[in-house]
Amino acid sequence: MTLKKNKNLFSLKQIKKDLKNKKELKKSFIFLIYFLIIFIVVYLFLNNVLYNYINYFYGFISNFIISNILGINTSFIFDNINIISVILINSLNYPVFITSLCTGVLEFSLISSAILASKGISLKNRINGFLLCIPLVIIFNIFRIVCTILIIIYFSLPLAEFLHSFLFRLFLIIIVIGFYYFWFKFNYNK
Repeated sequence: MTLKKNKNLFSLKQIKKDLKNKKELKKSFIFLIYFLIIFIVVYLFLNNVLYNYINYFYGFISNFIISNILGINTSFIFDNINIISVILINSLNYPVFITSLCTGVLEFSLISSAILASKGISLKNRINGFLLCIPLVIIFNIFRIVCTILIIIYFSLPLAEFLHSFLFRLFLIIIVIGFYYFWFKFNYNK
């Protein structure tokens, strides 16, 4: 896309103009191809090679925060057969499972693919953006998991399911899109 520094980065008028421009359509198509290739590679790598470690990490850290920092009596189990983290909370009659959707693999794959596929930004800045999104996704996911567990403990499972399914995912998408927007705006044509 042709972007001018003093104008709105993603103005509707500019997008319509770019869609009529074959050169800009070609750039968009190339971005999409790179994005899809990078997304598939990153997602498959994280989901097939590192998934056990990622799931264990989120379960262990979330349990550590809940038990050691917040003082709630819990136990942590990693199920090697089903590859899920299980947090047992003494005040609940049921376990809390940390499954594949809780790991942020999809979100990290999306944001890192968009950053790495972006054109008009130096490779150094794309790598820095990629490295910066790692702690962003990790910190937010830990926050999301711990908050969900606290809502289960202090309020109810139905409320926690609603917040986890709707609000937290919506917020996570806003963080992914928001991070990419500001990263792109800050780094474009530098």
